[in-house]
Amino acid sequence: MRTLSLFKYLMVASATLFVAGCGSGGGDSGADGSSTTLYGIEIDAKPLSYSQYKLEPLSDSDFNGLSTEQKYSVAVKLYATLFYGTGFDGLNGSIESGRFISQTRQMFDRKTSDSEIVSVEKMVEEYDYGNGTRKMLAHMYARLYHMKPGSAFMNRWAAYVLTQTILFSPAYELDTVYGVDAENVYTSLVMDFDQGLSLKWSTFLHMMSDENWRRFRSPEDNGREMMEIFLEDFNDAHVPLAAKTLKNLRLDEDSNTLVMNLNVNTEPITNLFPDMEIVDATDFYSAIVKHPDFLPTISSRLVEIYFPNFSEAKKRDIVEKLVASNPTSWVDLLKEIVYSKAYLLESRKPRSFEESFFAVAKAIGWNPHRHSFYNIARNLENMHQASMRYKLGRKVETPLDSQSFAWFHKTIRENVMINSENNSSFKSWDDGWPRDGIFADMPEELFSDTELDDKDEWKVNEQRRAEYIVTHLFVPVAGRSPKSEEMEFLTSLIDRDDYNATSFRNFGGYDLYGNNKPEDDLRERGYFAALVLDYLSRVSSVYEFEEVK
Repeated sequence: MRTLSLFKYLMVASATLFVAGCGSGGGDSGADGSSTTLYGIEIDAKPLSYSQYKLEPLSDSDFNGLSTEQKYSVAVKLYATLFYGTGFDGLNGSIESGRFISQTRQMFDRKTSDSEIVSVEKMVEEYDYGNGTRKMLAHMYARLYHMKPGSAFMNRWAAYVLTQTILFSPAYELDTVYGVDAENVYTSLVMDFDQGLSLKWSTFLHMMSDENWRRFRSPEDNGREMMEIFLEDFNDAHVPLAAKTLKNLRLDEDSNTLVMNLNVNTEPITNLFPDMEIVDATDFYSAIVKHPDFLPTISSRLVEIYFPNFSEAKKRDIVEKLVASNPTSWVDLLKEIVYSKAYLLESRKPRSFEESFFAVAKAIGWNPHRHSFYNIARNLENMHQASMRYKLGRKVETPLDSQSFAWFHKTIRENVMINSENNSSFKSWDDGWPRDGIFADMPEELFSDTELDDKDEWKVNEQRRAEYIVTHLFVPVAGRSPKSEEMEFLTSLIDRDDYNATSFRNFGGYDLYGNNKPEDDLRERGYFAALVLDYLSRVSSVYEFEEVK
């Protein structure tokens, strides 16, 4: 059971008692006598099937009609948007099945067992490094990293995405907001989604919470912001009317807690919302989520994030289609966007750090240790993408000033891409992908029993092994095959005859020719993989989602 503020608890409890006692008025009863609505708000979400999406989803046949390179681009775009990644074999196998889209849907729609959730939560607690807000955020990242695709993952992904936006940002940059407020907002949304609650009911509860009032502290401020954020109502004349309904509420300066007094408004207000009479806070908040502009506004907020390159006319068209679908859950609204043909084929946008980090780290088998996610949280602050920090959410576009992007590049490159691991102990500081394991298994056809005795044969096989490593890193990380000039450049770096110390000065001179010491072979493959990943850390598609040409 989620923890409710005093105000929320009393509002919900009183409504529940009213419905139970009367069976009408404050709430409506279902066929079995249970309440399905309170204050005219539908409590339970009604999941949409993919066939009900009005924003046309990309189908298997659409995907299969793309070129190989377009398939790679779209597949990695979809995975990365969902904070997911996998190696070349897993990605390519799903693509070649002819059912990439439907398989991805099934993978993320899979019902997550309780035992799986408990197992992940136990693992999350092992990340005990540091303290405060960063440690709390580290647990969120760890959860998203370790949980397998499924319904529980989608709920946690959706909650995380929403708390980065103006809609639900806890805004712990403010003096009145605590780090624990961020955890409460995120956890409340996850619990709502796990319980199948509607987006209107979740939003209604959030607006009445202590956490929301610590972000917007006075009746005037809170009333104005709720109308602007959820209705795009910027009419200054409406602010005094909204504040009047909230006049018995305030954020206590000493306890920093939402309190209410008995000075409740009793005068009906009829000129704030059309065809609706409201009196108090419960009326005001419920009126917002029932307002005809609510669904268009929240859809528009998300469309700005996922379709920044679209014209205003095309954005309006996307919003209209989303509204026509009438999604009743936040997860459905987000799924309709990211599975859409418009997003996967036509949208171009900067990748958030999370969209790069999770996809790359999972694709190369990066092993985090107890401090790793704490360091990620710290670096996100330096790149001005701190999670849940900002009063009005993250900027719609990723901050791309020189300093912010330098930290983005530094973190994805140094913490993940060239960060190979020698010490696998979880308590050590040596996180990273396994240097001696990243290409431990390679196809037998890339080897010959006689290559150690035949210079020409091992040199041919060495080239083939180099090409194999380059391709198997490029596709899942960059979402494309290497260009011919890239392949030539990277594979030439292992040729001692062509070695140039000015290219990748810290690398080079590694051998993939095979020898009598298997451990040496594994180490050299890892060193070469790091060289390729260092190059990939400079490739634009790691930082941007592109439209399919």
